[in-house]
Amino acid sequence: MFDNNPEEHYLKQGDPNKPTYYIIRHMNEAAELSEIYRMTAGHIWYALSKSWLPVVDMKNYSNLYLPPEKLGAENSWEYYFEQPLRITLEQAYSGENVVLSDGFKAERFPDYSKNLLEKKDDTLAEWRMLVKWGFLKIKPVLAEEINGIREDLFLPKERVLGVLLRGKNYSDEKNAGQPVSPSAEFAATVTAARFKEWKCHKIFLVTKDSAVLEIFKNKFEDKCVLLDQVDFECYDSDISGESESPVPENQSFLTGKKYLTPIMLLSLCDCLVAERCGDATNAMLMASKFANTYFFNLGVYGMINLGD
Repeated sequence: MFDNNPEEHYLKQGDPNKPTYYIIRHMNEAAELSEIYRMTAGHIWYALSKSWLPVVDMKNYSNLYLPPEKLGAENSWEYYFEQPLRITLEQAYSGENVVLSDGFKAERFPDYSKNLLEKKDDTLAEWRMLVKWGFLKIKPVLAEEINGIREDLFLPKERVLGVLLRGKNYSDEKNAGQPVSPSAEFAATVTAARFKEWKCHKIFLVTKDSAVLEIFKNKFEDKCVLLDQVDFECYDSDISGESESPVPENQSFLTGKKYLTPIMLLSLCDCLVAERCGDATNAMLMASKFANTYFFNLGVYGMINLGD
């Protein structure tokens, strides 16, 4: 079913009284799950606005989460998420009216703007409705597994502050328009203040920066909890669910699972301190609510007005 035309177009057009299926494609083979999740949300919103039925196709288009030998055989979206309306690809492609999405972007999608993250308008609430209504539902077995990890990491009554810091690799790149990353020292100082103010008991730190890790471990000691304190491999259960095919335990699948797990764990925290980035947006979408949030607002690279 691969179609190399990246623009939105009809694959089939028949009886206008029959349903129109909207196939959500991601033709950027290097797109990571963070981007895929948000772009899919945008395409779902677009389809619903036109009364089309959205179905995600990560089966017929190469992606980071599908082994090459499984191309055309398994749908890697269904490794992690349910189909928006529980419609199978076979049902969609056999319909009389089939529209293929733009293969690279959604005109409107949940970004990491101040307005969205700081809830300055209704944007976040609108996107969260997609999650609430089940259009971006994590596979139940996987969600249960991640909830089990949280139970291993924290006691039921512990108030947990999630902290998301991208770290030095991102700040070194200084891509124009990208939010400025805080230094590890400044981030730790802000976190300490919020930790005390919000009366938290533990910190769940998500970062890939060794400098951030070292400073937080020294400052917060055993109050700072990391996902690598859990033997991740012990959670690699056989997830089959109700998707078209069983989920394999291969490196491609684990790559996505190891992204999704800390983001969902962040969404289960009581409070959040984070940089403005796609991962923060995803955690905000998945969370039913946070008691308190703080987002670093140090401007963006390549702009004169750092307060914007």
